[in-house]
Amino acid sequence: MSGEPLILIVGGYGQVGQAVARFLAPIFPGQVVIAGRSRVKAEAFAATLGGGAQATDFELTAGCQHPLLARARLVIMCVDQDGTELVEHCLAAGIDYIDVTAKQESLTSFERLDSLARQSGSTALLSVGVAPGLTNLLAAHAARQFDRVGKMDLFLMLGAGDEHGEAAIGWMLDNLDEEFDVFQDGRLRRVRGFGEHARVRFPGSSQERRAYRFNFPDQRVVARTLTLPTVSTWMCFDSALLTSMVGLASRLRLSRLLRRPIIRRGAIRSLRAVHLGSEDCAILARAEGLIGTRPATREFALSGRREAELTGLVAAEVARLLLSGHRPGGVLHVEQFVQPGDFLRRLSAVRPGLQLWL
Repeated sequence: MSGEPLILIVGGYGQVGQAVARFLAPIFPGQVVIAGRSRVKAEAFAATLGGGAQATDFELTAGCQHPLLARARLVIMCVDQDGTELVEHCLAAGIDYIDVTAKQESLTSFERLDSLARQSGSTALLSVGVAPGLTNLLAAHAARQFDRVGKMDLFLMLGAGDEHGEAAIGWMLDNLDEEFDVFQDGRLRRVRGFGEHARVRFPGSSQERRAYRFNFPDQRVVARTLTLPTVSTWMCFDSALLTSMVGLASRLRLSRLLRRPIIRRGAIRSLRAVHLGSEDCAILARAEGLIGTRPATREFALSGRREAELTGLVAAEVARLLLSGHRPGGVLHVEQFVQPGDFLRRLSAVRPGLQLWL
């Protein structure tokens, strides 16, 4: 391997990791390393990239001892992990770090490493994906149009025909009818997944949809980072049938059955095999508050295709900014790192087909 500082993409042959690598490999030739548990899979994918992309095996449990980590300038984590040992190692060594996780527990534990990152001059970026990620950016853009925001609703429509990884489907099943906290009037309120709904019409659609509460961490993150008193995230699928089926499963508390390994594996296989809709996804931020002294409601939205590729696009653009020298230091969420409107417009310019309503 060359002596260039490296960009280590852990989980680099997974759906999100592949998208990140395809964006970065042509821009940083010879520096991208595809890392994962299977060296064979990593090498096979790296061979399709060109540009001198490299490959290595990488076990999270022994990642701190991996010889290539000492040569890394950036680690992009595309798989969920337990604990913070690897993140702490990177930040203490001055290695920048990006994580696409949607696990609240991980985000909370990573945030606690802010002082470590600032002391070493490293930067860690969180909420780098669709939700959290693009939802955070739309919320931040919406909030900037108001003098005071009283309420923010974030709506996410997922493509039922899209390819979703096993881990992503498993996370969604785990949170099917779970209770979680949202901020309402500045206080935490306990709610349940799919326990309440709100109506939304996404741009370009004549159909009003029902979207249901779901435990995405963005609603708690932006309440803090943007100082918003009331924030909720609502989810639906582009297939009304699938949305109704998931809602019924939640009301029947079927998550108890899904904790049984055999049933869980069968459910994940079925959801990966059956495609009831398209690959389209959309996000809408609805803000209510004051512009001057006048009450107002404004909506801002985006639409695109293939959630994993959109996550990869966000992560790759954040990486490009870090690698170009924009390294403020500390542990930040994406809306704290970029100018939201400018960043969203950059994404639409890089990825044709990504539509914005700003």
